Amino acid sequence: MSTQLQNLNSEFNSLLTQYKDTYQNYINALNTNNINLTTVPNTSFVGTSNINTLSNSTITSCKTACSTNTSCTGATFNSDLNTCILSNGTGSLISTNQSIAIVQEAIYYSYQLQQLNSKLININNQMMNNATQNESQYNQNQQQNTIQNESLNNNYYTLQQEKNQINEMIRQYETLNAAYNNGSIEVNSNYFNYVVLLLIVILLIFILIKLFIKRQR
Repeated sequence: MSTQLQNLNSEFNSLLTQYKDTYQNYINALNTNNINLTTVPNTSFVGTSNINTLSNSTITSCKTACSTNTSCTGATFNSDLNTCILSNGTGSLISTNQSIAIVQEAIYYSYQLQQLNSKLININNQMMNNATQNESQYNQNQQQNTIQNESLNNNYYTLQQEKNQINEMIRQYETLNAAYNNGSIEVNSNYFNYVVLLLIVILLIFILIKLFIKRQR
């Protein structure tokens, strides 16, 4: 195995370990319905629509503003302009200089999985190209060469499958998150209606008591 291929293989294995750990963190965040906010440097959160834009903000106040607003699903803090943009709805992260995204941990881990998956595919492709270009060097041990190429092809296929699964899980998470938000709105509406009806009942009881007292006199 050439030195270049050895270095690529070491880098691939290191990234694969990060990928597995991040994948487990993503699953844990989904299973526990973790809504804690985390920051992602050099990225922006693009939601369905913007709720509000806060001037003269800090990263801490921006994070607090989003966490205390039930409609906020993510925010973007611009460190150059000191502005905070609160967003709602399902969204995604995009690479942006001078910006810090503030999102739920599940969205952060899904973004990390996409980044790692792309890097793994890129390195795997480099390893495949390297093996092809130096095929003559591996003819002395054809069996080892065949096994290695099969392993690289299997890695590529597995990574592509993982990429599709990640995208599907992200879509499912966005659907669940939207359903949760809609459910929260409905609960708040029902609670408000209950309070109004309770006040009306109390008022009617008070009126009936007064009428009863008047008739007694």
